[in-house]
Amino acid sequence: MDLSTLAHFLRVAEAGSLNAAAGTLHLAQPTLSRQMAALERELGAALLVRHRRGVSLTAAGEQLRGHAERILGEMERARSAVSASAQEPRGPVALGLPASMRYVLSGSVVSTYVARYPDVELRVHEAMGNVIEDLLRSRRVDVAILISAARNLDNVQFTPLANEDIYLVGPPDARLDLSTPVPVSHLADVPMILVAPENWLRREIQRRLARHDLGLRRRLEVEGQPLVLDLARKGAGYTVLPLCAIETDLAAGRLSGAPIEGLTITWTLGVNRMRAHDPAVRELVRLIHEAIDSRIASGDWRAAPATPQVPGGTSPGSSAITA
Repeated sequence: MDLSTLAHFLRVAEAGSLNAAAGTLHLAQPTLSRQMAALERELGAALLVRHRRGVSLTAAGEQLRGHAERILGEMERARSAVSASAQEPRGPVALGLPASMRYVLSGSVVSTYVARYPDVELRVHEAMGNVIEDLLRSRRVDVAILISAARNLDNVQFTPLANEDIYLVGPPDARLDLSTPVPVSHLADVPMILVAPENWLRREIQRRLARHDLGLRRRLEVEGQPLVLDLARKGAGYTVLPLCAIETDLAAGRLSGAPIEGLTITWTLGVNRMRAHDPAVRELVRLIHEAIDSRIASGDWRAAPATPQVPGGTSPGSSAITA
């Protein structure tokens, strides 16, 4: 048994499919199948149950998964400890950024980081929040900014970054007023451009409307924030977004918006615990904190610093939603 085989086993366990895992590992599926079969023979136990939907772990497989995570985690910490002695961060790092932060943070953080650390191989994933959460859960990103209340992510350490209001957004002639909040119930009265059902903000709004036996009026569903904004500008419907995603359009008069009463999210930084001490990851985390603090202090971003966790309070991994 070698470390690469254990890592491949974990990827299969996370993907729930030999074919999907082989794709992410850039291996031929038969090659990966032979590796798993050889591992089962070596351990003398069946690790995977194969079925039409993919594979699932046996009891022995679940036991191996725990051992494999600890072994690989220790190896990663050993690598990080050794590499920490290097003068400059280097090696691969993957960053997940929500599409909402493109104008307030993403471009400046990425460009500053790559200029400052040319030996780091930075890979950036920009997507909707639910996609970023999935990438963090499957360890395909090392660092991610989330708004969703991530669950079952024991391998991730969370830190709150900033609190921000959520806005109802429409075309200019909707005449939404930045100084006049609208109740959540108002969202049941306007045609909505919705994102994926898995999106945390959509689920939260639907949950609140359901308290009053109300639902969203779906005009259309779109997977991709740039198109959502473009359609809202053209008057195809309304949408719901944090202020940072729309501030530029509001200032230019391309959209109108109003805060939704009692709806405030906390942007949260998630970091893979196995990679947290790697110099490249550590410097990326530091730069994100510096950039956010600077933009809030200067007024370039109308958000509030997040309140640190207090005993018995909201956990760093959750989104603060006010009622």
